[in-house]
Amino acid sequence: MAANELTTLARLGAVFERTVSVRDQHDLDVVLKDLCAAIAELLGYGAAVVNVYRPAYDDMLTAAAVGSDASVKALVGRASPAETWYPLLAERFERRGAYFVPGDEFDWESLGADTFVPDIEPSDDPNAWTAEDALFVPLHDAKGELIGVISVDEPETGQRPTDDELDALVAIARQAAIALRIAQETATTVQHQRMLEGVLAVSARLAEADDTDEVLQSVCDGIHEALEFDRVVIELADEHSRRLDPVASSGWGADVRSLTDGVSIDQLRPLFTSDFEIAGCYLIPTEVAEERLGRSTPPPHRSEFNGRGPHAWARHWLLVPLDEPEGRRLGVISVDDPRDRLLPTRARLQALRLFANQAVAALQTADRAVRLRHEALHDPLTGLPNRRAFRARLSREAGRTDGDLALILCDMDNLKRVNDQHGHDAGDRALKSLADALRTGLRRSDDAFRIGGDEFAVVLGGASRLDAERVAHRLQRELAAARAAGEDIQASFGIAVREPGEGTDQLVERADRLLYRAKRRRSVA
Repeated sequence: MAANELTTLARLGAVFERTVSVRDQHDLDVVLKDLCAAIAELLGYGAAVVNVYRPAYDDMLTAAAVGSDASVKALVGRASPAETWYPLLAERFERRGAYFVPGDEFDWESLGADTFVPDIEPSDDPNAWTAEDALFVPLHDAKGELIGVISVDEPETGQRPTDDELDALVAIARQAAIALRIAQETATTVQHQRMLEGVLAVSARLAEADDTDEVLQSVCDGIHEALEFDRVVIELADEHSRRLDPVASSGWGADVRSLTDGVSIDQLRPLFTSDFEIAGCYLIPTEVAEERLGRSTPPPHRSEFNGRGPHAWARHWLLVPLDEPEGRRLGVISVDDPRDRLLPTRARLQALRLFANQAVAALQTADRAVRLRHEALHDPLTGLPNRRAFRARLSREAGRTDGDLALILCDMDNLKRVNDQHGHDAGDRALKSLADALRTGLRRSDDAFRIGGDEFAVVLGGASRLDAERVAHRLQRELAAARAAGEDIQASFGIAVREPGEGTDQLVERADRLLYRAKRRRSVA
């Protein structure tokens, strides 16, 4: 029998070798069908079936079969709960690693699952195969976990199996189990490759993107496509309220109603504990999440791609906080509805964390860009826009032909004296107090600028002479209030309203002359 077994395995070798080329479910289905055909041909059975365990549903799916048209049509694609197989794989039916179930020793109706009974003529031979006989060989992985079952029926001999026939079937099943596991792992490896390619694609877009919104949308799309989560949303915390608001999403359409809808980033803190953390992501059972958040009503969205059993997705919460290296939490990525209906593997979660890191990098880049733009256009001491920003604003206002334009120039008269008598720190404090007074006295549409050491400007868009004089009076009152509070500030103002055909340089020169006159009057007084 050893020689026959070797011959059998050799003829199956070509089928098993093809498992390393499996890339997706279609490839696997083709290999399994070829395996059924090889088993049926080599061992002499009219029907052979491969059932594959699906952890997402905790069931057995008839993935491939050969036999009569009626049997193949009735069996392929049918799924039955894993628990219905346990009585068939009971110890009392075990023979040499296989499980032979005599039809007269098992009540098939009590199984609670549909079965196919072939049309076999009854025989008086006590060893004859009957229509309700069944022969199974379980397929286990290296850890001993059940990953499938091979079943054969309608032996060409018409007899129940001998020990030698069982040994041959079990030997083939062992190789088939290895091949099935290799095929599944190869498909998983291909999926992981797609994940990494998705991360790299987002990295490339990150370098080319013109704005943060584009990068964040790319992150959502990458998670949606490469990691195969049907719903993805990035939510950022409002700077003041810390409430989470969606800024990018995939799979939601126009109405984003995520699990965290209406929640602040600080309220999510009870979910981010070590017992739910995997690779920087947090996978939380929905009951635990809702209890920790103190929710008495269900969230606005519930998962649609749920499975059954210990490995299945069951309305879980999967959150990835967006944390800067220094610890500031910017927001969160929420993902839901895995298309395979399984709890994500560590490799999948690691890829998800990489996508989250891309989002953080984009936000940090945007934040740095905002700070650089602010620094380029603002005075670091007072926080007021600087001379460059003043020129830009004045040009914009001057380009509008549908309104008046006024300019107020302000000069701190006593800065040198404050510096000489009290030191430059006191002078800096005085300049900041003057800037604060200018801000407070302005209309909402106006801006104040620091355009030199002790020189300030106020641009009044759409302002008439009367408007400008009213603003100047308010500014003087604010300065008087600051002096009454102990601030040593003295300042002069020059007010100019644009005349027809006058350019911005001429407007500034005229306001400067008027400021100089005001300073002379103060010095004489």
